[in-house]
Amino acid sequence: MSFLLHYKMTAQKKDSRLTNIIKDLSSTDEKKIFTGLKQLRSHGKKEAIIPLIELLSTTNNQEIKTEISALLFDLKDQTVVEELIDAIESNNYQAEMATLISIFWQSSLDSSDNITSIVKQAIKSDYLVAIEVLSVIDNYDTTFQESEIEDLKFDLDEAIEEDDSEKRNLLITIRMALDALNLEF
Repeated sequence: MSFLLHYKMTAQKKDSRLTNIIKDLSSTDEKKIFTGLKQLRSHGKKEAIIPLIELLSTTNNQEIKTEISALLFDLKDQTVVEELIDAIESNNYQAEMATLISIFWQSSLDSSDNITSIVKQAIKSDYLVAIEVLSVIDNYDTTFQESEIEDLKFDLDEAIEEDDSEKRNLLITIRMALDALNLEF
């Protein structure tokens, strides 16, 4: 068997495995769902992120939610950041937003290129999401463009002015955290 044929067969087998895992995640049989989650630990790819988040947002089973969160918090593949940001920006997963934001600091994935998307969630979402955003910002260890951070501080200032809930003090703290970031002038 030629190397190319072997490679194609191996790739098809892996694609088929991922397809079956994703199919298991959308099953109504909880046993299949748990099997799919277990298989994702060793055979997962970034293409499984959105189906995983979809399941997280639709299931009422707390064990499944806990297992999905644990799996997401263990992510190490930096290529999944784009899918996570897409999920955060889609507004389809508002009920799971705190979990989605917390993935970045829990798993040590670098979301610094997406700081604007992250901070905007603190502004428009609830108190718990804002706490997670603050945790993400506190874990940044990189340099940011001054103009981007200044724009975010302006947005935060507006939100602080308009907010009269307990979240207001948290937004002030997030703004101070932005002041502490390393900036490139």
